[in-house]
Amino acid sequence: MRYLLALLIFFLTTADVFGWAASLAPGLSVKNAILYLIMLTLAARFVVSGGLRLQLPQVHLWFAVLIAYATLSWLATGLLVRYQSYTLLSSGIDLKAYLLDNVLVFVLFLYGTQTFADAKFLLKCVLLAVAAANTIAIGNVAGLFHIGITTVGIEGNLAGRVYGAFGHANETAALIACLLPAYVAATVSSRGFGRVLWAGAGAASATLMILSGSRGAFASIILAAVVGTFVCRRLISLRRAEIVADVLVAIAVPLLALASIKFGNVLTQRVTELILSPGTSSYERTYIWMPILDKMMANPTAVITGFGWDAYDVMGFTFAVHNHYLWLWFELGVVGLGSYLLVIAQLLITARRAAAIANSETSRYLIAFIYGCLAMSFAVLAALLFRPWLYIWAYTALTMRMALIATQTSKEPRQSGVLGAETTLFRPRGAHVVSGKVPARLGSRPRGCDAD
Repeated sequence: MRYLLALLIFFLTTADVFGWAASLAPGLSVKNAILYLIMLTLAARFVVSGGLRLQLPQVHLWFAVLIAYATLSWLATGLLVRYQSYTLLSSGIDLKAYLLDNVLVFVLFLYGTQTFADAKFLLKCVLLAVAAANTIAIGNVAGLFHIGITTVGIEGNLAGRVYGAFGHANETAALIACLLPAYVAATVSSRGFGRVLWAGAGAASATLMILSGSRGAFASIILAAVVGTFVCRRLISLRRAEIVADVLVAIAVPLLALASIKFGNVLTQRVTELILSPGTSSYERTYIWMPILDKMMANPTAVITGFGWDAYDVMGFTFAVHNHYLWLWFELGVVGLGSYLLVIAQLLITARRAAAIANSETSRYLIAFIYGCLAMSFAVLAALLFRPWLYIWAYTALTMRMALIATQTSKEPRQSGVLGAETTLFRPRGAHVVSGKVPARLGSRPRGCDAD
């Protein structure tokens, strides 16, 4: 199964790099067809093996609430409210593409992997695929070669900004911000050529994020670094964190210098503006958001229920919403926004708890997920994502599989071990083994103990 999932990652990335959007039917692209075929294969495997055991039930619960409410909202809007220009079929296709497909990807990668080795292999496939796409985009704009389609903005605040393979420049930057901590974890966990490979992959992605000129992504990384360090303060070794920070700074400085040689205007106008004039960016966003909020305040019921799935596009607004949370609130009300936030909260809680009991390698990937998830969550305060979600949810599912394995493995000594008996702790498949005697307080961990 993991090779089928790796093939799916390869095809998704290739389709995005080359701009393939072949449609087999309304709402069914070749990319979707492959996703559904693999989903059927997974379902068949569970039927043969005797059923499916539900894991992460709270995450599934809030996903189900979000999907159910969005579906009811779509039907009510299309059949009862009937906004002018609102089409039930096209809105249903959007519901499938922007919500159902994302949840399917999460379920597919969560249940399609069973071991730590599978999850680690596929996670690295995601990282490698995204880095390869970013490297191709850099090579295209630098004139080194011409592979696929790479867009560079030519007017307004998009002038000179590189879009990459994953949609708008802000979308590409948000995806990179989410995955950058994972590149660091892969680098630290590798040796020899592997360490060089992952360091280079992370550097290439960071370079493209710089070339995207996304102020929201830059700010999200800073905020994620602060909040993530607070959340993981008991898991992170201060000494090792300082070493990693020094290495990142040593890499970032030449990257900025190299990027400024060809794209100095983008860096000057976007990065410098973020530091010296942060009010400019906020004014641009509030100019977009105020009419949306005014519309909601004029309809108090809609503040709670939302205006209906896909209703934003028929309301006559000039600009895209540029805020994932405001978009959910506007269309799906308190239920839609609340259920999404609870999904994210449950994912962070699961990763944090598992990181406290996992072995060093697993803990690195879980801590990286916490930083990356926070960065993505902050980035979508000023952006609306479309293409990157499939990669983000695949990455999330693989990390959750690691968290589940760490949690299940940590319970094994409690079930079969005897105090003082020789036993094996934290033994997920594909990870190193740490042996020793079970402490008197089984499962306890000294405060301040390193997590790597």
